[in-house]
Amino acid sequence: MRDRNNPNRQDTILGGMILGGFVVIAVIAALFTLASWLNERTADVPKTTVGSSAHAWTAAAPASPSAN
Repeated sequence: MRDRNNPNRQDTILGGMILGGFVVIAVIAALFTLASWLNERTADVPKTTVGSSAHAWTAAAPASPSAN
């Protein structure tokens, strides 16, 4: 019965939902950071960026010219 007398009930619920959403996002971000940090520490091969090696991509010459 007290909810009927509280005109700010919807604002309180909405504020709680927004705050709860921020908490959920922060927890997911922390878990993702922890998982990627642990994965980086246990990796056997060093991480390299794409194209950092001179042998990352080599173009092979065609064997014969096209007949078209």
